[in-house]
Amino acid sequence: MTRNDRFQEVLVFVQIAKSGSFSAAGRALDLTPSTVSKVVTRLERKFGARLFNRTTHSVRLSEEGKALFQRASRVIEAMTDAESLIEKFSLAPTGQLRIYALPSFALSQLAPVLPEFLDANPGIRVDIQLGTENIDSINSDIDIVLRYGRPENSRLVSRKVADSSWVVCASPIYLERRGIPESPADLVLHNCLSFSLQTMAVPWSFKSMPEGLGIEGNASSNHAPMLRELALRGVGIIRVADFVVANDVRAGTLIPLLSEFTSKLDEPIFALYQPQPGGSQRVRAFTEFLHRRFSKRPWLVAAP
Repeated sequence: MTRNDRFQEVLVFVQIAKSGSFSAAGRALDLTPSTVSKVVTRLERKFGARLFNRTTHSVRLSEEGKALFQRASRVIEAMTDAESLIEKFSLAPTGQLRIYALPSFALSQLAPVLPEFLDANPGIRVDIQLGTENIDSINSDIDIVLRYGRPENSRLVSRKVADSSWVVCASPIYLERRGIPESPADLVLHNCLSFSLQTMAVPWSFKSMPEGLGIEGNASSNHAPMLRELALRGVGIIRVADFVVANDVRAGTLIPLLSEFTSKLDEPIFALYQPQPGGSQRVRAFTEFLHRRFSKRPWLVAAP
């Protein structure tokens, strides 16, 4: 006998106890009177006791039946609550969504639009952790990882939600003082503020130098907004994602450099998450929102 069969027996038993009639229980559960009677017979054989005292006018629980009814009712209530919860999850996304995101993208792009997502999904609570490490969401409590590039040989599902490109730029103050580089080779004469991972500077790549150019400067950081702040103050030249400095470039407080040497779309941003049967409503809602808001690179469009 399967678990479904056993649950059906318990359901029939509880319905008889509540209605006080085999026929009424059958009508409520869309079962024939003979089926209801057979279920009771099986239960009484299984427990070795009479569960109902029957007369021509009534069906009442025996002492053994009362003891079983107390426990069986709790089983039915638990199953009903579980079914209601599943139905609730299937109708609208609810629960906590844990996100691990690049600080530069989260602060400059995600934070301004997150209220829109939360208003549209009032049942979701978000917990956003920021970092640049390539973490594995399968071995953590993270639901979605936002990072540059699609990982190789990963068990995670990946969906591209945005494209970005690198921008080399500096403030007018710095360029007045140090001059404008005409080619990537000229950067050796400049103070270049590098992005660093675990204290190692990331080389700057260009069309003519895909292997990367080693640069030097008196400051580095693993946080692109920090590099942006230093560049705005005239400390040096930076190379960051376009969404970090789009507003500054538009305002003229940072000047793009070496544009003809840089690729246009070389840093896609992916949402990575664990594969799930049927998919998670929370994950699906959030990745759809990210794609809708960022796939057309809205940071390149001037605000009205």
